[in-house]
Formats: sequence, C-alpha cells, structure tokens
Amino acid sequence: MNKMYIVKYSTGSYEDEVTTIIFCTSKKSIATKYCTKFNTMFDKWYKYYTKYESIGGFNWIKNEYIEKYSTRWTYIRRMNRCDWEQIEIR
Repeated sequence: MNKMYIVKYSTGSYEDEVTTIIFCTSKKSIATKYCTKFNTMFDKWYKYYTKYESIGGFNWIKNEYIEKYSTRWTYIRRMNRCDWEQIEIR
C-alpha cells in the first residue's frame, strides 16, 4: 500500500485553472468508479445546458435564458472532466 489515488476536477484553463481535490483513496477501483460516475453526470448536465445556447461564431447562452440559467451554464461550461492521479507514499 505505497500508492494513493487523488480524485480531482478542474475549472477554467491555462492561467485561471483551479483544481479541486475531491478525495484521496488507497483503492484504484474506488477512484475509477467515482470518476466514471462524475463524468457521466457531467456529460448529462453539459448536454442539458447546451439547449439554452445560441449557435453562432461561438456558443453563448440565449438572451431569454440569461437570468434563469446563466450562472449554472457558465459554471458547467468552465468545468473540466474528473480524473485521478496516482501518488506514492514515502
């Protein structure tokens, strides 16, 4: 048991990227199952909020949905998928 797995996701990109560590476990299977479940839900919500977008030069939320959905839409658009990282214990 000299390996641990850090489960995390990030928001943003490049200079404004922020990584959030969700938990750490000694079992790779737990980390993998959590990431699979997280990413399945993320894909579901990402697809759901695309119906409020206007398609043009770039995707943006339609004006009629800004007040009701803009906060969640923006957060989902900035979020990246969940993954795990293996670390060694000294």
